[in-house]
Amino acid sequence: MTLRSRYLAAWAAAVLCLCWVTAATAAEAEGDVQPANQAGVPAHWKHNCGLLEVCNNPAACPIMRETPPEQFTVRFKTNVGSFRMRVTTAWAPPFATRMWQLARLRYMDGARFYRVVRDNFNPAVPHKPPFVIQFGYNGVPEIDNCWDNKMTSNDTAPVVPPGNLRGYVSFSMGAVETKTDQTPYCTYPIASYCAIGFSQNIFINLANNTRLDGPGFAIFGVVPAEDMSVVDRIYGGYGEVTELCPAGSNSTYCNGYGDSNQGVSMDRLVNPTDGGNRYLITRKPLLSYIRSMELLSCKGKSRRC
Repeated sequence: MTLRSRYLAAWAAAVLCLCWVTAATAAEAEGDVQPANQAGVPAHWKHNCGLLEVCNNPAACPIMRETPPEQFTVRFKTNVGSFRMRVTTAWAPPFATRMWQLARLRYMDGARFYRVVRDNFNPAVPHKPPFVIQFGYNGVPEIDNCWDNKMTSNDTAPVVPPGNLRGYVSFSMGAVETKTDQTPYCTYPIASYCAIGFSQNIFINLANNTRLDGPGFAIFGVVPAEDMSVVDRIYGGYGEVTELCPAGSNSTYCNGYGDSNQGVSMDRLVNPTDGGNRYLITRKPLLSYIRSMELLSCKGKSRRC
């Protein structure tokens, strides 16, 4: 089963499982498999690692062997403003390491915020509080599929306090039945499933989601409170993803059900023929997006600082 299949299986089983630029030119829709634009990047941080090349041969890219500093800050410049993400490596070393790699590679340049589970669309159903904003796909299916299939890690870490509160950040993961031998930090038997298997997709908690602590969604960073006003401006009018809004559903997060659902289709998003940003720009043009992600600062014992 692919990581994406596990994402969707977990979503369907648990409903809440988190598994799984503006000129809309043809070049942007296709994306770029070459190293990201490095104008203004310090000389010791420049590299020649393309995203597809890293996926197919990670050992050839020095970034993939780097140890992240104790703390570092990533700035996301979006079309609705900029926000920072402060990462503390000790909270969850495997996840912080992957975030460091993604930031160094600028993997999310041009990425869309494709899943915004925040607004209530069904007045007949009791309203729920905001949930999460999920993102991470680069927008080039060849790259995203490669990373899903080859760069997924089953490394894990405990959930440190305060857990999945508003502003804290975790990786989206797949799910397995509760098995403590595979996922030692899953709270057995409280959790009905355990989160395992991460690649490049992350989510920002929009409210108190500590119910995600039990399955093992370890936090690795936080968006400062003063930056959450930008996160709250991210467009959410399309609602929940299509795969979680089938006909007959009554989730208040869904903007329509079945064929009338307005959300992003995960299957279409990663379709190698007509998916990625080409699909999102054409069919979901109002989605907010990341102009660039960049390392803003770091501190600790690291030659990279």
